[in-house]
Amino acid sequence: MKHSIWVKIMVWVLVVLMAGSCAVLALQLLVGAAEPAPEAPDYVTAGLMYGSDVTVGFETVSTVGFCVSAADIGADEPLTELYTIENKKISVVCDDSLSKSAYTYSILKGNKDCAIGGYHLEVHENFDTLEDAEDMLDRIRAGLADEGSDMQAFLAYINGVYKVRLGNFAARPGVAEHAATIPKLKTEITMVAALPSDTGVSVVDPATDEILFEFDDGGRTALALTALPKNGEKQYLRTPAKRLYDGAFVYSRYKTAEVDGVQLVNLLPLEDYIAGVVPYEISPTWDYEALRAFAITVRSYTTRNRRRHRDYGFDVCNTTHCQVYRGIGSANDNVYAAVAATEGMVLTYEGAIVPAYYSSSTGGYTAGGNDTWGGSEAAYLTPTYTPWERYSEYANGLWSVEVDAAELAAHLRGKGYTALTGRRITDIQINSFSGDSPYVYSITYTDSDGNSLTISRCDKVRTSISKYVNSANFVVGRGSVTRSYEKVVSIKPDSPLSFTTGGYLLLTAADGTADGSFSVLTATEKQTAAESALTVLTGDGETTVAAGDTRVATGDSLVYASIGGAPGVVLEQVTETLTAEDPENFIFAGKGWGHGVGISQYGTKDLADAGVPAEQILALYFPKATLCDYRTMQPADSTTQTDDAGDMPAADGESEE
Repeated sequence: MKHSIWVKIMVWVLVVLMAGSCAVLALQLLVGAAEPAPEAPDYVTAGLMYGSDVTVGFETVSTVGFCVSAADIGADEPLTELYTIENKKISVVCDDSLSKSAYTYSILKGNKDCAIGGYHLEVHENFDTLEDAEDMLDRIRAGLADEGSDMQAFLAYINGVYKVRLGNFAARPGVAEHAATIPKLKTEITMVAALPSDTGVSVVDPATDEILFEFDDGGRTALALTALPKNGEKQYLRTPAKRLYDGAFVYSRYKTAEVDGVQLVNLLPLEDYIAGVVPYEISPTWDYEALRAFAITVRSYTTRNRRRHRDYGFDVCNTTHCQVYRGIGSANDNVYAAVAATEGMVLTYEGAIVPAYYSSSTGGYTAGGNDTWGGSEAAYLTPTYTPWERYSEYANGLWSVEVDAAELAAHLRGKGYTALTGRRITDIQINSFSGDSPYVYSITYTDSDGNSLTISRCDKVRTSISKYVNSANFVVGRGSVTRSYEKVVSIKPDSPLSFTTGGYLLLTAADGTADGSFSVLTATEKQTAAESALTVLTGDGETTVAAGDTRVATGDSLVYASIGGAPGVVLEQVTETLTAEDPENFIFAGKGWGHGVGISQYGTKDLADAGVPAEQILALYFPKATLCDYRTMQPADSTTQTDDAGDMPAADGESEE
């Protein structure tokens, strides 16, 4: 009975154990100093309900029933089988006296009716094996039947041993009172009172409120439930919201001065977790190469951030604070194929797994990590030009907002910037940007009393006024503002294009050997060609420029950008002036959505749609990073694997920062 349920039920979903024990140095979460990183896990724990969000009980459904285990998170085999429950629907609740309203349990208070009592009779004997405990349980149930008692009897796992318990009572006096109703059984078997515990949980039938099992290991291990297989096929856990989860649900009591409830954590293999995150961070209908790129991105973030929420007892949460994860219900065949094709692959820099940050849209340029959050500079997070992004076409990719000057002053004070005492903001000055990017690094507000406030670092600039702006990639003006942006006209153009507006020209290698860098050629500027021959797209057609040649661009209205070795992107330069309805108000006009560091979700889609493979997409956003297998820290096989899935039609999906 001590065999791991992880082996018995989920063996086919476990990833291969780490091939080596190579320890790596990892960067701190906010691009900080290097410190020893934990070995990348073969499984992950994701917090689903924790902290102030815990509830007294959590309902779960399974097609056949549940296997009950003791979970030792951090062990090589984290689950040890204890018991089987054949009920298809259960609730895991606090070990306490509970009331019930509709389907919701609460800690019993006042004169409310007791639905489940936290006090029990308990056989004063420990059982080391399930078989011995079940023998006693059968004996107890037979004795209760002989005495005509309808008192329930059930098993418990308490501090490493099995126990047999009877009844559930709202208070301790009820234990003695009901014990008197079973005199013969009490004479034959010594019984004691079992009291509620601050670390215990109970598995109950929500339809009848019958206790099915209790668990209390003093916090050393936790109760875990996995779905029993049906006809040899794996089943999944289902929540009341009808979300499907792989692996195990791990329940533990979480009690503070403010809250008291059951914490819920999902324990599952790393690769299955990746398959659960990808379709919530990008659309599962996007091109296969986009799915592959994000499988690697998500895996890098996960392995680097293992134990990020160690204070709660799990690795990562299920929100945008970490990565959006709502189970595996949205994962399709292409998602699973993309995860399998990239198994073990992560991004590294100088021997460390990088936390591969991403946001919805970067607006044609990524922000620097150091300028965004602070900490030690990392080369793979430097600002990067991304002209292929169709951000101007996305709902939140190109945006503007008029902000009332008085409202802005009040908003900043509400954020804690009390240096501003004036009724209105009278002036806003952008002092500097993140490197060569358009992300605002430093901004100064001046109010009607003459007070000034300077906010530095891109993310503080953004979050301080996130009510109004989608990113720190913006310009601002009082009464009006002029902005310029690059509008993607064509990706992989089949024929030359011409425009009447101004612009500039980028070059790409004709032989497909471009390294992802960009050469700029303006209408009036001479540019020396790269070492290999280049193809120039102008308003007059394509022109081949030999290595070392110098030419003047004939088209003064085009942009042609290399995407590594792929064909390029044609852009049109757009300049417009936006005017406020009230000349005293401010206009913020920006690009992108999110912090802008690392890879862009929608930019990845744009590149994949253009036929760029996942490895090259990642190289464009993380030019200094190297693909490695986290289990060996050796360079990963970067061969594109598409035979299993093929390309699916790309479709815009909801992305979250």
